[in-house]
Amino acid sequence: MAIQKKAPIYELNVVRGLAILAVLMVHATSIAAVTLDTTSMSFFAYNAYNTFFRFGTATFILLSSFVLFYSYYHRDISRSLVTNFYKKRMLYILIPYFVFSLIYITVNSRMFSNYAGFSDFLNDFGNKLMMGSAHPHLYFVFISVQFYLLFPLFLVFLKKFPKVVKHLIWIGFVIQFAYSLLNHFYIKYPYVGSISLSYMSHYLTGAFIGIYYESIKQWFSMKVRPLFSKQRLVILGIAVIWVFAVIGHIYLYYMQRAHGVSFDSKIFHLFWSLHTYFSALVTILIGHWIYKFGKPFIVNSLTYLGMLSFGIYLIHPLFLLFYRQYVYFGNEMWQYHLWIFSCFVIALVGSILVVHPVLYKMKGGWIFFGAQPKRLKAETKANANAKQLN
Repeated sequence: MAIQKKAPIYELNVVRGLAILAVLMVHATSIAAVTLDTTSMSFFAYNAYNTFFRFGTATFILLSSFVLFYSYYHRDISRSLVTNFYKKRMLYILIPYFVFSLIYITVNSRMFSNYAGFSDFLNDFGNKLMMGSAHPHLYFVFISVQFYLLFPLFLVFLKKFPKVVKHLIWIGFVIQFAYSLLNHFYIKYPYVGSISLSYMSHYLTGAFIGIYYESIKQWFSMKVRPLFSKQRLVILGIAVIWVFAVIGHIYLYYMQRAHGVSFDSKIFHLFWSLHTYFSALVTILIGHWIYKFGKPFIVNSLTYLGMLSFGIYLIHPLFLLFYRQYVYFGNEMWQYHLWIFSCFVIALVGSILVVHPVLYKMKGGWIFFGAQPKRLKAETKANANAKQLN
């Protein structure tokens, strides 16, 4: 008999917490790429920071697939299950996406002053809504919607042909790079990053981990193994490829930004894919390790951020937009560093101060930030119980 409901994986909120911090770091340091002298050591450092932390959104993509297949693959498929799935995504993903698309259109158009009339606004808003381009970061929600549309089809197919599951990882890479090459040579669609096929390696690897999680979760336990055990060798291999991909990706961005070197887009896509893919795996491993061995304050703080991560993701650019417009510390280098750090703090703290009360105190807060996560106290208690069992 199929399992009807799987136990939650509390470690994943720690991983989400790490991922949202990475997203905030990228957006807080992005301005350094266009304001600093490209010959300075500060530019070199900020380019490295900005490029290194670009794994946040891709990690959310992999986690989303991970959770979906973990939750649904071992359940019986029925019309009510699929209907309920789409209903939840419509309410808790599409509506917040629509609301924040409207908010960013309003802000970026200076309260609609850039439009000749209502029809002009309506046309622009419709186009940007369909492209996930009302603000740069909203592409993530847009491609997530594409994944949700595809998910039931993948689910039915994999349950009908379960032997395919063990091949999902390499299939994901083949689909992704085949699409990349096809688009580069024939389709030439300019917004390739807004199409879900560009993230198929992350998506299908998340599906693989979610389906086999009960069998492979021992890999996340970091238990002591023989020096040349399969677990250690696989983790070492992941680490080596990850380091290579990170260094390569940072180098490409540095040469492009500092020296104007033009690289083939296929090279950029290759290093971006390897960097974000293996960073997501490393982040999951680190998140599991932190959950099991970390200090309670760190575990609880990251868990809390993970619970609010969707809302923080949606709103934090608003804080950066207004803060950068009205606050600047001065032209000394130490003042610039402090200002960049303050951008990160303002985006993080400001988002928390809005998202938490809206979700937990405001009736209908889901309209803005999606489904209300379980309260922190309940999550923390489960965290403690899980640790005791280990």
